[in-house]
Amino acid sequence: MRDWREWLVRQISLAGNFDRHILDAFLQVPREIFSEFKYDPDVVYSDNVIVTAKDKDTYTTSSQPSLMALFMSAAGLKPGMKVLEIGSGTGYNACVMAHVVGEEGLVVGVEINRKFFEKSLEAAAALSLRNVVFVNADGFFGFEKFAPYDVVLVTVAVERISPHWIGQLKIDGRIVAPVHIYTIDRQPAFVFEKTSEGVVAKHLVETRFIKAGGSLGDLNERNLERLSRIEKMFVEPSDFLRLPSSQYETLGVFHVASWSLCERLGWVYFVEDNAFARWKGGWETYGETKLLKAIVEEWARTRYTSMTLLVFHYDYDMNFKGLERWDET
Repeated sequence: MRDWREWLVRQISLAGNFDRHILDAFLQVPREIFSEFKYDPDVVYSDNVIVTAKDKDTYTTSSQPSLMALFMSAAGLKPGMKVLEIGSGTGYNACVMAHVVGEEGLVVGVEINRKFFEKSLEAAAALSLRNVVFVNADGFFGFEKFAPYDVVLVTVAVERISPHWIGQLKIDGRIVAPVHIYTIDRQPAFVFEKTSEGVVAKHLVETRFIKAGGSLGDLNERNLERLSRIEKMFVEPSDFLRLPSSQYETLGVFHVASWSLCERLGWVYFVEDNAFARWKGGWETYGETKLLKAIVEEWARTRYTSMTLLVFHYDYDMNFKGLERWDET
């Protein structure tokens, strides 16, 4: 199978200029042992997603290898680092990263599904890897035991970034995560970097991942619950904010800036503690929507720049602080 792994590495190399230690790690790990399904070698070692296990109506995949190489590269993954992976599935990517960080490093994979978690334990044991640990838990809470981490790498589409990850990350550490913007069915990946002053995020690439379960996949429901507690307080709208941007672009920016959107019966809402807004080709506001107006003002300063060219600023609890353009930072 070594020849097939070399073929895979050649495919990954065509997708980007990746460091040799990342490419060499893919040479060390047999992808087929992480799957309960049998595939021909040309499928297993293609630069494609493959389904690796199924549990009733839930399934997990081995992500596209070149995309994983991109995530590792964007995270600045190097030997000796400590990595937290969220949504580790049956463990292939975690075991590849274990070879990248080497014996002096550590990879901790968190997987919410018990069956997939057990498959990852089995595969890691077969490879005699001692620098990878798997945990069966809700990834929203990270894993405090081995913190602080240099990198948090997320391989499932999450609806929000957990403050627990920020708390468990070193200063200058990075989170690479695909964000599921459910109101427009978009999954852009971002690089979130923890600085001494807060968190800074930049767009990396558009993706398509399995949607997260647990606390990383219930943001719409949480925001709908918040909406239900306040919407009867208002009868008439207080203002209408028209924006010179498409619905697609606007909802993407507001989701990533605030984590405050929800959708019900075809309507999209922005929810604050004591106010809300409804999207009607612009924001129809009810009450004093301070956060929404702050985002509008910050976005206007960037001349309503596309999300892919914005820099998002947050505090350590992932509350919105500001926006900038990439080319003005």
